[in-house]
Amino acid sequence: MSFPLHKSNLHAADRIAAAILFALFFLPLSHAQTIRPVISEYTAKVAKGSIELVNPGTIPLSVIVEPKSFSVSEKGAIAYRPLDKGIQLKLSAMSFQIPPQQSYFIFYEARADVLPAWFVIYASIGGFRKTSSGMNIRLDLPHTVYILPKRSVEKSEILISELGPTPDKAHLGFRVTNTGPWFGRALSSELTGRSGATQGSGFPIFPHSTRIVEVPCHENQAATALRLRLRNFKMEEPLSNPAESQACAP
Repeated sequence: MSFPLHKSNLHAADRIAAAILFALFFLPLSHAQTIRPVISEYTAKVAKGSIELVNPGTIPLSVIVEPKSFSVSEKGAIAYRPLDKGIQLKLSAMSFQIPPQQSYFIFYEARADVLPAWFVIYASIGGFRKTSSGMNIRLDLPHTVYILPKRSVEKSEILISELGPTPDKAHLGFRVTNTGPWFGRALSSELTGRSGATQGSGFPIFPHSTRIVEVPCHENQAATALRLRLRNFKMEEPLSNPAESQACAP
């Protein structure tokens, strides 16, 4: 199958703002259009995958596909930019319609000059009925692709330091630093204590980068350590001052 190479100029900030506005105010009208999977990881020279877009509604929807590169700040904020030149991406379609009650599949092939590499394929969906105020709505749904070498981050390359309670007293903060050149993913985070444990979210750990992690806590937990579970190992970082966790709100 021969796929055309997709190139475009991107307007990430406008797209993100529209998606947030849609999710907050108009998502119930959309009957939950979905994209799946949301994230795909490949350990191969060529990433070959597919994306399914689902239209469970009663009207046809138009879709424009845009690939973007991105970076993530230490607090998890995402900054988008045009697709890096070192990533070669072929898409089976760049614009199409999804009939009501049907799905549409996009197939892609991607390779990168340097690994690890990552990018996002955004499906910008339009065709929704206008709101009562006459506003046109578009919804952006992301599919994130990671092209990874077989080697991943090692335990010795991860450093964890405490930051103490957050201003709202509902979380304890930690700084997680990847000192190495390889990608990793924390599948889960967990704050342990004498009265039990609370679960935090997972997150990617990019090469040579730092991530601020905030894990929920409560005043009676008496937290003693942070646990991270990665694919190939687990880590536990004891709190140097467990009494600090008593500052957490119930």
